Amino acid sequence: MKLMPVLCEVGIGATTSEICRLLASRLNDLKPELDGLGFNNVVYHGNTQRKPDSCNWALAQMLLTRRAAGGEVPLFDFVFLDGAHAFHHGAPATLILKELLKPGGVILFDDYDWSFAISPTMNPAVFPAILEAYSEEQIKTPHVRLICDLFMDGDPEYRKLDIGYGPREHRRAYRKRAPGDAAAA
Repeated sequence: MKLMPVLCEVGIGATTSEICRLLASRLNDLKPELDGLGFNNVVYHGNTQRKPDSCNWALAQMLLTRRAAGGEVPLFDFVFLDGAHAFHHGAPATLILKELLKPGGVILFDDYDWSFAISPTMNPAVFPAILEAYSEEQIKTPHVRLICDLFMDGDPEYRKLDIGYGPREHRRAYRKRAPGDAAAA
């Protein structure tokens, strides 16, 4: 029996929707459409629109449940992290997902080069309230790049993958070391 890979998208489901479109599906509402297509193995974890709420709560509960069960904690073969892009959301999600990623699995970070300063909708000229929430340094800094610098690049369990971007990366991917792999450089 061939096992299906376990995939995780952290974000609003736009990538999952696009994958389904490429598979000739027209999605208006992700869950009912996927259910209707027979994808009954999809698990949905939503969060509220409250300011400090994010995917981290559901991910933390998932990790706690898996630890308490006493079996294998890693769950995902592939994770696409396309979250809120802000450090306070992305950093905890990264730390939790690192533990939930199976050996040999891949985590792909979206918007590696994004910052509030270059955002068409969140930059201070368009959205002045951003100046009340973030410092100038935080507005200019690509938060996902900072997360990768802090938690991924120096971790010997992860190896950065070349996904073809060259000098200006928009996405960055890492593979978790599997048994028998040499330590990441």
